[in-house]
Amino acid sequence: MSDLGELPPFPWVYAYQEDGPRLGSIVHRPVVPVALVGADVSSTVYALVDSGCSHILAAPWLADAAGIDPKVSGRTLTLGIGGTSVKVEFADACLRLMAPGNGGDDTFVEWQAEVGFLQQWRPTWPMLVGQVGFFDQFTITMSRFALHTAVEPVEVFDARFGVPLAPPVPDVRGSSSRRHR
Repeated sequence: MSDLGELPPFPWVYAYQEDGPRLGSIVHRPVVPVALVGADVSSTVYALVDSGCSHILAAPWLADAAGIDPKVSGRTLTLGIGGTSVKVEFADACLRLMAPGNGGDDTFVEWQAEVGFLQQWRPTWPMLVGQVGFFDQFTITMSRFALHTAVEPVEVFDARFGVPLAPPVPDVRGSSSRRHR
């Protein structure tokens, strides 16, 4: 969490952003403002909230901006993206979810996550936030009708629906995929 003052209360609500036009119409996408933290801090960018993506994936220039060298970890994986297979290099990093509104770059929530970097980045958005590293850190609600995404503490799902949270799933390195707050 930010140590620079009081955080605004959750839920944090973000408007969808326009993407397109696609076939003559504007498409609206669920995005959140994030920064990547390594030896340095990248600029804040919009990350596509992608419930179908298992990982957090980012453009190589974000690794450079944050001072992260994904080659050092030696963790690589070939993923199918956009109808082709691509090599992804993973590194541990911190992510910062910026508070909505005019909080600036000093109002954020920060957590550790594994981030995959692709050398040939083609998506419209410079980062995708997916199941492991984002959806397992927060309760995410997306509304196509309202064109907004709400981010809340992970425990909110249990309180709202009476469904107990699943136990954290250990990854191949033995660390838990959900950080308890």
